[in-house]
Amino acid sequence: MTKPSVDELARVPLFQSLSAVELGEVAKLFAIKLYPKEALVASEGDRLTMFNVILAGRIQWYWTDEGGRQLKLQPEGAGGHFADTTLGGEPILMSIVALEPVRVAEIPLTEFQSVLLRYPQVGLALLLDVVARLRRLLNATKTLSMDEVYTRVVKLLLTRAVQSQARPVADLTHVEIGQRVGATREMVGRILRDLARGGYIEMARGRITILRKLPKHW
Repeated sequence: MTKPSVDELARVPLFQSLSAVELGEVAKLFAIKLYPKEALVASEGDRLTMFNVILAGRIQWYWTDEGGRQLKLQPEGAGGHFADTTLGGEPILMSIVALEPVRVAEIPLTEFQSVLLRYPQVGLALLLDVVARLRRLLNATKTLSMDEVYTRVVKLLLTRAVQSQARPVADLTHVEIGQRVGATREMVGRILRDLARGGYIEMARGRITILRKLPKHW
């Protein structure tokens, strides 16, 4: 299938206000594109010509600094979209990688702009979604700039931990933690070793078991 179905587009929040007839007209403007797992979908600085709606799979937004360290944002899944930040022809501000096989419906930016003019309700939905994204990004930036590295590590462990044999367990490596919290692997290692020596956690091959309540301060 080279075009998305009406049912597929109907599940995308941006288009849920459209009627079946309108969805059918809009679907004709899209084409299906597939990305394999770990494919580089876009690089920071690229000028994209397509607006993409995610129909299946997940992507990861990230930045890479001059030292090669990555700062990852929340993954985007089915129903999401990229890259609204390029609608005016500007280069994309973040890189995108496929976390798993991804199926998207893509449309040329010029045609998508026409869709926004023809269906103002889609434009409103996009605006509200962009505002929500901005708020999430500002909150993340606030956390990165104001919280200590230790506090960010603890927050990540508690967020990712799931119950296993009556104890919370987080499947995270030092590298992954560093990428998530914007810190070096060495700094993360020091924090985790201190927590392990204090009897707060137990580490084994990328699995961190929380043994008791983590202290508020390092």
